[in-house]
Amino acid sequence: MDTAIFGGTFNPPHRGHTLLVGAICRALGLARCVVVPTFQPPHKAPAAGASPAQRLEMAALCDWGVPVEISDVELRRGGRSYTFDTLAEFHRRWPEDRLFFLMGSDMLLSFRQWHRYRELLGMAIFCVAPRREDDRAALQGAADSLRAEGGTFLLVDTPPLEVSSTWLRARLAAGEDVSDYLDPAVLRYIEERRLYRGEDGK
Repeated sequence: MDTAIFGGTFNPPHRGHTLLVGAICRALGLARCVVVPTFQPPHKAPAAGASPAQRLEMAALCDWGVPVEISDVELRRGGRSYTFDTLAEFHRRWPEDRLFFLMGSDMLLSFRQWHRYRELLGMAIFCVAPRREDDRAALQGAADSLRAEGGTFLLVDTPPLEVSSTWLRARLAAGEDVSDYLDPAVLRYIEERRLYRGEDGK
């Protein structure tokens, strides 16, 4: 089976995330998709506002556009969340599957900084969603360079929605309307728990 893996902090999860997953899974005909909230990103301190358990719950509330499984594999592991460890876990779980790792274009450009990146190259097919403002030639060059090292990288166009979790946290802290960018169930969850309010949400 072809299985998509989509990881992220999801602090909070937004429609940019769900559009990416739905578009890539439909375009490539991927039979299964696993959404994996990160416990702690390797290269940055975790942002305030929502606990790992709350981020997992919000991811489960989203309408991803395709059937998904929400996995707590990185939350159970704790510590820094490395893609290598997560893909190794899913290979153990589904040894016959082909894994497709979904990611944004910024991750492609920093791929050589990833933990054990050379070993990662053979562990999945990497599906990259370019942003509207991206330099496509630079992305293609980065993908070609990593292909030369043995990786498989696909650039897959997705519907444009320029939004980030950082931007949303700032808007939520300021009390602004962000309903265009969040699933209604996620927005309700945030409001009921007063997440991302005041300085702690920035």
